[in-house]
Amino acid sequence: MNRIKNIIIKYKSYIICIIIILLSVISIIIQDIDRKNTLKVNNNELNEKNNKIAVYVSGAVKSPGVYYLYKNSRVYNLLDICGGIADNADITKLNLAQKLVDEDKIEVPIKVEQKDSEVEEKDIEDEASDLININNASETELETLNGIGEATAKKIVEYREKNGKFDTIEDIMEVPGIGESKYNNIKENICVK
Repeated sequence: MNRIKNIIIKYKSYIICIIIILLSVISIIIQDIDRKNTLKVNNNELNEKNNKIAVYVSGAVKSPGVYYLYKNSRVYNLLDICGGIADNADITKLNLAQKLVDEDKIEVPIKVEQKDSEVEEKDIEDEASDLININNASETELETLNGIGEATAKKIVEYREKNGKFDTIEDIMEVPGIGESKYNNIKENICVK
């Protein structure tokens, strides 16, 4: 027993170093295992999200924000997931059957109470003033169109800068990400002159 005590006292600093090294190695191994498990979880979440699209909803809804939905989801699915529409929502301007695509921005408008005389005056006004000119609209103005998000608005502006002005409103379908369905949702709200 004395002999062991003498060895421990004589090699105390070496023994402490060996213990520290062993604890460090064990700690590194445990951290590596935890990191690998975390990566597996994140990869599974990413794989789940790869089968989904991200859509931003704002305006007169109960819980605005970004939501992940399955591909081929529609506007009505998004409104269900975000908690529904607010009491002051005006969904008459939305196409509830519209298919959503990744990076869409859906804004649910608020009802505006108008007197009959105001409605008549508005009908008499030039309707073209309400249309968005796709040849000179800013990204922000383009984002007000139903189904046009930030990324798509940017693509429209980039396309216009590269290829010049649109001759007809149908030419907007040449912009990547705007197909016939998206065009049908915005054609009543756009112009080229």
